[in-house]
Amino acid sequence: KRQTLSNGQTISANAVIIATPAFVSAKLLAAIDPALAAAHAAIPHASSATVCLAFSRAELATDLDGYGYVIPRVEETDILACTWTSSKWQGRAPADQVLLRVYLGRYGRRDILEESDAALVALAMDELREMLDITAQPTLERVYRWPNGMPQYTIGHLDRLAQIEAGIKQPPGLFVAGAAYRGVGIPDCIHSAEQAAKAAAVYLGQPVYA
Repeated sequence: KRQTLSNGQTISANAVIIATPAFVSAKLLAAIDPALAAAHAAIPHASSATVCLAFSRAELATDLDGYGYVIPRVEETDILACTWTSSKWQGRAPADQVLLRVYLGRYGRRDILEESDAALVALAMDELREMLDITAQPTLERVYRWPNGMPQYTIGHLDRLAQIEAGIKQPPGLFVAGAAYRGVGIPDCIHSAEQAAKAAAVYLGQPVYA
């Protein structure tokens, strides 16, 4: 397999693992296998944002003794979930502070990234005020934007996966990995990468380590 980079450099390889978002993979595969490219292009992606807010623990009326909550689609809100980050993982905030992360941007609704950082913070604060009775001013605010960062497993996704898994066997030495297939969480992505790496190693006749 030979790939020409944007700087004109050409790289040859006996095996290739494509680990890009599905819509990027579709472009990379278009000249190799149009059907395989189309299967990737059919996986929609949504944009999302996370708002991280820290508060003085002494100013909170709510005891954050859980890990957070998820909001179902039926609520028709732009807020997806809230994670109590400092409760979930040690060392994420000083002992006298709490750190919360609010997830915004739901597939099928408006593009949340059109909003300003201040508007996203305001949406997050409205959510925390309503659900957790948090009225204190945050001691820290951080907004992170993820354009087209969330692949969506819509109806027919398993059929697309079957088509992709059959298609990548046609060009020998081609493998795929990433969030677009069987899970968007970090453990899912790590598992996907490990499986692709093991398959590539087997194809190349290299030892496979557990």
